[in-house]
Amino acid sequence: MHFIIPKNYRFKNRLFGIFDYPTATLNIVLGVILYFILRNVNIAITIKIFIFTSLSFPVLLLSLIGFNNESPIYTIKYIIKFLIKQKIYLYKKSN
Repeated sequence: MHFIIPKNYRFKNRLFGIFDYPTATLNIVLGVILYFILRNVNIAITIKIFIFTSLSFPVLLLSLIGFNNESPIYTIKYIIKFLIKQKIYLYKKSN
């Protein structure tokens, strides 16, 4: 049996096989920042848990699904690059 690997194939290491490492790092950093912000607010613990869950779950879900199977970090990077240099490159695929 022979396997053909295309030239543009990029192997991405993933945390637990789900998140790539930059996305997992972003999720952890956002969770820690949110935790320290909520830690200093004087409200009931159940409300803190609800706020933490409702603010961190959409980010986690977006990281899991992504945009067209692309990591949100890379999507944001592409958007920032486009805003800096507004050029669009179209490539013709040759077979």
